[in-house]
Amino acid sequence: MIFLIAVILLVFLSAIYHLFMLKVEAKKYKPAGKLFEIDGHKMHITGNGEGTPVVIMTCGSGAPSAYTEYCNIEPQLSKITRTCIYERPGYGWSEPASTPRHTEQIVEDLHRLLEKAQEKPPYILVAHSLGAMEAILYTHKYPEEVAGIVIIDGTSPYKHINYPESSIPIVFLYLLRVINNLGLIRIVSELKLIPLLNRRLSAMPKDIGPVEKAMIYRNISNKMIIKEGDSLKEVAEKMYKVLSLNDIPLILLASDHSMKNLPGWEKSQNNLLELSRHSKLEIINGSNHISILQEHSTKIVKEIELIINTIRQEHKSMI
Repeated sequence: MIFLIAVILLVFLSAIYHLFMLKVEAKKYKPAGKLFEIDGHKMHITGNGEGTPVVIMTCGSGAPSAYTEYCNIEPQLSKITRTCIYERPGYGWSEPASTPRHTEQIVEDLHRLLEKAQEKPPYILVAHSLGAMEAILYTHKYPEEVAGIVIIDGTSPYKHINYPESSIPIVFLYLLRVINNLGLIRIVSELKLIPLLNRRLSAMPKDIGPVEKAMIYRNISNKMIIKEGDSLKEVAEKMYKVLSLNDIPLILLASDHSMKNLPGWEKSQNNLLELSRHSKLEIINGSNHISILQEHSTKIVKEIELIINTIRQEHKSMI
């Protein structure tokens, strides 16, 4: 009985400390870019570098922050052209939204954000994981704005329609949210008991690591991420109707670990390849889905630079 009371007390103290630290971290880590109001909620976007086309980067579902996701990629790219990292509602410094997370809303949020930030097309959309579907749906709706797409270990509707069991169960996201609210994820993280997180942090700049952890404690499995999980089937079905992006250049960079170990992943990549007549797939050896952006940034930047140079050659008037 005494042991049980002690455990309850420790968990209670953990939750109180967690709430206190969230306030401290909110004051300490200010937005890296600018906030713009979209439909009653503020969305975060960074802007660095000069030149066209503008590279727009977005993260996958469940990532704490797109800004920290691309911390090794964006500084290299901003030396080449204009770059923007944007964060969907509930990610990074973007506020949660009251609007549903269906496909039209997600695409329209990005479109209005880019307009308000005065980031003019043409764009190269760079997306990781589930962000692939967002990038493709945006391109399908606004093809005149998109000059190219780079998808990094992205998923397609094929996987989520034919292998629904491979998606993270919503009940798990709710459980993760409870565990985080109790401050337990903070504790195990600070004790360095999460190998995948340790690996990610070791590949990040030292000044970004603390921001990454603060974003995890703030955003992991929040209500917006759960809403995205709820709407995943609808997003997949909507994208399944996108038969072609015509000649828009499409580069797929896939993790060899994902190709070998995730159900339907290879077929998923082939499914994406068929969307454009100008598409190619490259497998990055020694990479995994979680840390590919941090550990293989040089390779990713090289591929993005190739597509930038190709577009500039085709449209010399843009330079």
